[in-house]
Amino acid sequence: MGSAAQNPRVRRAAPKVRTGCGTCRLRRVKCDEGKPSCNRCIKFGVECDGYRPPPKIFEPRSAQKREILPNPIQIKTSMRPGMTLPSIGALANSPFASIEEHQYFELFCVRTGYDIFPTFDSGCTRQRLLESCHFNLAIRHSIVALGALDRTAEMVSSFESMSLTPVERDAAANEHHQNALRQYVKAVKFMAADAAEKKLDLRTMLLTCLLILAFESWTGNMDLAVKQVHAGIRLIQEWKENYRGDEERYTKLSPAPYVVEDDLVQIFCRLAVQHSFFADGHPPELHAVLGMEGPRFTRSMPDTFEDIFEAGKYYNGIIRRGVYLITTHSAYLGPDVQEDSDIWRWAMKEQEEIQSDVWRFNKAFAPVLEKVAEGPQKHYALFIQLSMAIGYIGLSTHLSIDESIHDQYNPVYKRVVFLAKAVMREMPATSKTRPSNFCFDTRVIVPLWVVGLKCREPAIRKEAVNFLLEHPRREGIWDSVFAGKVLQWAMQVEEEFMLDGHVPTWARIKGVKWSGAELGAKKAELVCLQRVSEGSEEVRRRTKRITW
Repeated sequence: MGSAAQNPRVRRAAPKVRTGCGTCRLRRVKCDEGKPSCNRCIKFGVECDGYRPPPKIFEPRSAQKREILPNPIQIKTSMRPGMTLPSIGALANSPFASIEEHQYFELFCVRTGYDIFPTFDSGCTRQRLLESCHFNLAIRHSIVALGALDRTAEMVSSFESMSLTPVERDAAANEHHQNALRQYVKAVKFMAADAAEKKLDLRTMLLTCLLILAFESWTGNMDLAVKQVHAGIRLIQEWKENYRGDEERYTKLSPAPYVVEDDLVQIFCRLAVQHSFFADGHPPELHAVLGMEGPRFTRSMPDTFEDIFEAGKYYNGIIRRGVYLITTHSAYLGPDVQEDSDIWRWAMKEQEEIQSDVWRFNKAFAPVLEKVAEGPQKHYALFIQLSMAIGYIGLSTHLSIDESIHDQYNPVYKRVVFLAKAVMREMPATSKTRPSNFCFDTRVIVPLWVVGLKCREPAIRKEAVNFLLEHPRREGIWDSVFAGKVLQWAMQVEEEFMLDGHVPTWARIKGVKWSGAELGAKKAELVCLQRVSEGSEEVRRRTKRITW
C-alpha cells in the first residue's frame, strides 16, 4: 500500500490550529503558546500580549500577500547578541533600503510600538500602522524613524540628549539620532506629496498626524505636537459633519467604523483631554469632540463590568464627559453668569449626573479589580483609578471660585500621588535595558500636574513636583520636567505668603499660562495673576522665564 500522499483515499490529519499570542500573531512568527507568556517573547525581552481573541475586523482578500514583515527571517537589532543579519537576497526583496532600516523597523515591531501605543490604549491602531507600511511610504519612514529614536533613547540617559539643541552626545547615539532625523525628513516629504495630490483617505491622514505627534513630542517639540492634536481633531469633526442629519450615528465615537475605527477616534479624544489641561482658549472642535456622546453613553453603563476592556470603555466616556463640562464652564461660565441662568443650571445638573456616574463606575469596577491579572492589566487598572480620582476632584471643584475648596480634598490628592507612583512601578517593560519613557497617552503627568497646582498641603505638593522632575518622561504633548518647573514656580509664588504652613486664600493663584512659541527650544515665559493682599481686589502680574 502506498503512502498517504500517494493514496487519495487516505484522509490526511487536519493541521493543528495554533492561534499564538498577540505579539507573535502581529509579527507573523511561530508561537509556542506558553502561559502566561510565550517563550519567544521572554527570549526577546518583549511584552507578550497574551491570548485574548483579536477583535473581528475587516481583512482584504489580498491580506495573505501583504504580510506585516517583508520576510519570515527573524532579525534582531544590532544590540541583541547571537543573531544573524538577513542575507543580501532577502534584503533585495524587502521594501527597506538597508539592513539598518530593517532593524529599526523590527525594533518598532517588537518594542517601540508597544511603548508608544500600549494595547489597552490604542486597540488595533498599532496593527493598522504596520499594515499601512505596505502602501504608504510616509508611514513606513515614520515608523523607521521612531525605531531609530528608540535606539537613541536606549543609549542616552536623559531627555537632554534627545532634544535638537547642540549638546555633546555619544557617537553611536548621535548616529542613530541623525538616522531618525533623515528618515523623518523623508516621511515629511512623502506626506507633503500625498497631501498635494489629495489622495489620502481619512484613516491614513489621522495615522499620519499621530506619527508626527509621536516624533515631535518624543524629541521635545511640544508646540508642533499640539498642532497635530488640533489637525486630527479638526479632521474628525469635519468628517462627522457629514452625518449630522443622522443623530444616532453622529453622536457615536465613529459614525462609520469601516472608514475610521473607534480606537483611532478614541486616541484623539484622549489627546483632546490632554490639551484641555495644557492650554487655554480651546477651539470649538475640541469642545465638540469631547461632548459628542453626551449622557446617553454613560447611562448604558452596566452594574458590573465583564472585564477591564469594558471598564476602560466607560472610563473613557466618563472622563470625556467630565472634561467637556469643565472646558465648557471655562469658556461660557464667566464671573458675570447668574446662578439662576440656563447655562448655570445645565452645569449643576451635569455635575450631579457625572458624580453619580463616577460612583456607579467604581461599584461596577470593584469586581474587576479583585481578579485583575498581573502585568499590563494591573497597570491599566491602577491608571484608571488614578484618573478617576483626580477627575472626581476636578469635577467637584470646578464650579467654585474659592480656591480653598481644594483643602478638603487633600486626602484624595495624597492618594493620587500614591497611585501615580504605583502606575510607574507597574509600567510594562518591553525591554530590560531601557525603561519606557514615552507614550502618546497620559499616565502620571496630568494627574500630578493638578496636584502640584491645586493642592496647597506642602508635603503632598512637593512630593508630586519632585516626582515629575526626578522621573523625566513625555506623555503626548506633556513633558514631565517642563511641568515640574512650572509647578515649582507656582509653589514659590504662593508660598512667599505662607503663614504657619498654610497658604492664605487671597495669595492662591488659579493657574499659570505660558507662551507656546519657544517650547520647541525648551524655553517658556510663565505668567500668573495674584492678589496683592487680603481683602484687596487689585491683582499683580507675576512673570518668570524658565528653561528645561
